Amino acid sequence: MSLTQEQIEKLSKNLSKISVDNEKIAWDVNWILNYIDLLNEVDTSWIQPTISVVEDKWYLREDIIEVKEITRKELLACSNQKIIADQIAITNIMK
Repeated sequence: MSLTQEQIEKLSKNLSKISVDNEKIAWDVNWILNYIDLLNEVDTSWIQPTISVVEDKWYLREDIIEVKEITRKELLACSNQKIIADQIAITNIMK
């Protein structure tokens, strides 16, 4: 499978707004298409389609939901900012 020079020019005209070297694009696209043709020659009839890379359930851990109540003081203690009246104080951003 390969593209003609006319098809390459049409692609570059319709799909690209930048100036390109049509000969280089033609060579690159034809090289890619020839490589795809080469890959299509490989016999993969004995290979089963892959739905997922992880097919066994035992690879996955059980989801464990842990609900831990966190107080406001514990959350505020995580901040490096100054705390004023149980709120994080920030600098004035509306100058």
